[in-house]
Amino acid sequence: MRETRVDHSGRYFLLALTPGTNVRAIEKRVQEVLPDACRPESHVETELIDGYIGGKRWMRAGETAQLSREEAHILAARHASDAAKSLGLDEGKAQKLLAVMDEETVAAFDRIHAAGGGLGPRAHQEFQDGARRVIERSRSFLSEQEVVHLSEYIARFMGD
Repeated sequence: MRETRVDHSGRYFLLALTPGTNVRAIEKRVQEVLPDACRPESHVETELIDGYIGGKRWMRAGETAQLSREEAHILAARHASDAAKSLGLDEGKAQKLLAVMDEETVAAFDRIHAAGGGLGPRAHQEFQDGARRVIERSRSFLSEQEVVHLSEYIARFMGD
């Protein structure tokens, strides 16, 4: 195999094969690793390959982890800002909350990538564990009432 890449959605994988590669063996191996995987319909496959050739972004393994870290920072900033407004926090507490949420969100994404398997049940558990750590770590700078409100806020956006 010459190289492997994934599109920005994480839904499609591109396997660039060297001439003479046993395609059936590669497909069998992919099915072992990704049991729900299947080749797209031929017109979709053609569009994807044309997009790759035309310069659309297809990422290597390290690039997907980097993109996930960026996403983690963005999500943490959004949720920290929303939570700070919801709780009526002053700027100092809001910044501390942002730092904690950012650290825990990035760490969760890193652990999910390291474990492999994508955003399944393990990922959900990582996010729940991270949310609990955010609440616990926030006790050092939030009042008990603010911690209760933060817990309620997190439960709402986590869907609990």
